[in-house]
Amino acid sequence: MALEILNLDERFEIKGTLNKSNVEKFQLHFKDIFNHTSKLVINIDELKSVDSDGVLAFEELYRQSKQHHKALYITGLGCRDMYDHLKSMKVAQIKN
Repeated sequence: MALEILNLDERFEIKGTLNKSNVEKFQLHFKDIFNHTSKLVINIDELKSVDSDGVLAFEELYRQSKQHHKALYITGLGCRDMYDHLKSMKVAQIKN
């Protein structure tokens, strides 16, 4: 399944798979995003799978948010592997 990024007003929805073959599209879409917004909300309910390159792309987005002192919210119950990785870095908090 291809990667689709939907812009829904002040939030984005990620659909499909995020992997090595399309991670550049993800990175280009969010390049300089923190120069244009005070927060970034990404819903991953429809993210079916993510490989290590995709996880690293989210990790880099998190680092950019910290560098620019902006909020990054990842919402939804999409790919649990990504949450587990970010949680291990003490980046994400999971609420059950």
